Amino acid sequence: MTAAPVAAPAAEVFRPADVAEAVRFLADHPGAVPIAGGTDVMIDRRLGRLSTGWLVDISHLDTGGIVRDGDDLTIGATTTIRSIETSRELADTAPALVEAARVLGSVQIRNMATLGGNLCHATPSAEMPPPLLVFGSSAALAGPSGERSIDLADLATGPGTTSLAPGEMLVSVTAAVPDGIGSCYIRQTIRWAMDLAGAGVAASVETDGDTVTALRVGLGAVSPIPMLVPGLDDIAVGHVLDPDVLAEAAARARDACSPISDARGTADYRRHVVAVLTARAIRIAAARARGTWPIDRLAPPNGFDPEVLPGRENGPVR
Repeated sequence: MTAAPVAAPAAEVFRPADVAEAVRFLADHPGAVPIAGGTDVMIDRRLGRLSTGWLVDISHLDTGGIVRDGDDLTIGATTTIRSIETSRELADTAPALVEAARVLGSVQIRNMATLGGNLCHATPSAEMPPPLLVFGSSAALAGPSGERSIDLADLATGPGTTSLAPGEMLVSVTAAVPDGIGSCYIRQTIRWAMDLAGAGVAASVETDGDTVTALRVGLGAVSPIPMLVPGLDDIAVGHVLDPDVLAEAAARARDACSPISDARGTADYRRHVVAVLTARAIRIAAARARGTWPIDRLAPPNGFDPEVLPGRENGPVR
């Protein structure tokens, strides 16, 4: 049952001059919430899930943008999802991030929503965490005691909760994107657009010729927090991605997740979908790593592309 909108209580808005002033204000006003795009915060207020008296407007701070420095790719917390979707740099080096961004809400939402909001709202079905996890990303945080860095995997602690300390805010995320890495993000939804994922799968693959040197798979919407599938290097590194390796990776992803049954599918169905999408995402990421995936071609949202990747396992999810 959908919650009915309520009259949101009045809120004061504080507009800090810089990050230091923002975190001081957050520390001095417990319950104050940073806001940039507001696509989650304002809905939470209308539905009565957030009753804070203070909103801290950080949309104007110097915490946006996409910067490549060697193998490190840093994205500011106030970077809009639309900026990620349309980034030529990301399309060339980390297409999984573009593929996740393009399916988040509508264009209007993506023009407002930010990376920091998507991560810190800690929704299990959020699109951006799985691809960031497969790049071994870290999160830069600022707080009253200074700055610190944590593994992005440690940011979300449960649905709607994070490890941010009082007064802390996310400043940026840095992903490790070495030359030659292939990546992909695909998902299962009931509708093709404007829908939350029933299961989201990201993969990154590094190869030496046809031999795998690194493999990561990240899952969303099928556990309380976004997660990396454990133990994949044990079965893939040093091997060719043959059907047996793909099948074992898919099985490990299926067994590692813990979905619930809801309007987007039963738990058993979503486990099945995770296995199917894992095999597809790995194949696409590996093709990109080997240079056999067409340049400038994004993966279909559910990874079903028989023209590029023929095979029975690439058929419709059933």
